[in-house]
Amino acid sequence: MRRIRLMAGALAITAAATYGGLASIARATNTSPARSGGGLLTGNVSLRVLTPTPREVVTDPSLALHVIARGYKLDAFYAGTSDLAYIGHYHEILDGKLIDMTPLQDPTHDTISMVGVTRGKHVLTLVPARNDHSMIMSKAVLIPFYYEGPFRPQPAGYTGAGKPSITITSPAAGATVRGSSFTMTTRVTNFVLSGESFGKALIAGEGHWHVFVDKVSMPHMLTMASTGMQTVPLKGVKPGRHTFYALLVDNHHMPIMPMTVAMVNLVVK
Repeated sequence: MRRIRLMAGALAITAAATYGGLASIARATNTSPARSGGGLLTGNVSLRVLTPTPREVVTDPSLALHVIARGYKLDAFYAGTSDLAYIGHYHEILDGKLIDMTPLQDPTHDTISMVGVTRGKHVLTLVPARNDHSMIMSKAVLIPFYYEGPFRPQPAGYTGAGKPSITITSPAAGATVRGSSFTMTTRVTNFVLSGESFGKALIAGEGHWHVFVDKVSMPHMLTMASTGMQTVPLKGVKPGRHTFYALLVDNHHMPIMPMTVAMVNLVVK
């Protein structure tokens, strides 16, 4: 396991690398959360995976996922906010690398792209996670499967001389956002966004962006964006003034260097 601390002005990031196998992920995340609200999810929770089935042979360019949670409610609209005893989500890990987290709109179903996945045996792991993204590794569900193609390569990254940049174009600074979510749009230059490459091989000039509230650290990560527009959940964010950050990261969810981040101050009601 590797911990990387990045400093840029007043911002500090502590991130645990997801590559290096599940043991590393467990050491990085199966710990007491940094902040707590109405209690923690415990080992009493579990996940039942209906699809894929163990040792399934996959011949489609994507892997369908159907999950049922037991002992807690799946609601990724609370991700990145204070922990609750009855609400959480799950993380999707492919061959020891974090792919994605619970979808916002339909938390029981997802589609995992096979872009960049080679033919042969693979292991999908689903792990219950608290709102602060700490995972309950004792309840991890491992599903081995076989992928028979077609092989679809990851897109090429940006190869020009320009430096990557990200700018939040909406909402405007000082705007009021309300309800369970709002839409954040960005302008990303000199960088290729690829949602299908989450957790896949590192390619220079390619990745995506993460949204944080008030602090750029894992317990405060609200969502991961694969295009220039993203739904940002608000259910667990308290009313008042907050700072939202958009951070460019590589395919392994690590900040690109030099760190490239945009921020906007908003009023949540």
